[in-house]
Amino acid sequence: MVTNQKCSNCSKQAKIRLSYTKRIYCNNCFLKIIEKRVRKELRIKKYFKPNENIFLFNDNSKEYFVAKYLLNNIFEKHLNLKETKNKNIKGKLLIPTNLDREIKNKLNSYLENTAVEKTNIKILYNILEEEIINFCKIKGFKINNKDETNNLIEEIEKTHPGSKFSLSKSFENLSEK
Repeated sequence: MVTNQKCSNCSKQAKIRLSYTKRIYCNNCFLKIIEKRVRKELRIKKYFKPNENIFLFNDNSKEYFVAKYLLNNIFEKHLNLKETKNKNIKGKLLIPTNLDREIKNKLNSYLENTAVEKTNIKILYNILEEEIINFCKIKGFKINNKDETNNLIEEIEKTHPGSKFSLSKSFENLSEK
């Protein structure tokens, strides 16, 4: 929590400081930044066609609540979003996740020389867990347990802020080859 400082974007009172940047944000600007990042990812990856049936996996996680909110906010009525608790459905299935979880899974997979599951669309994979927790606090969503962390990744992030984003990009480039 930040006290007595102004938002880097709009000069309102800042409440959020993220670990990878020196910028501080008010709640409103923070929410806009997260939504803009998700919008950009959806636009670049072109996951959906208009009025297509999309299934969002409901695991009652904090990521699920954020994904549902953002998808409804971004697409309004132009997306047939349906919830499911079944991963074995026909159609496009969105799996709520976060960047920390994906990096940990990909690093473990890489070190153990095992394949990474690529069957479903991972939503919010470019949003850090700390950002999801802040989003949930602002919106009043339920926050369940924090994911178990990888000490190596956390130590790298602590000494080199922003390295989680770089690791994610590197793993993405490796998987394309």
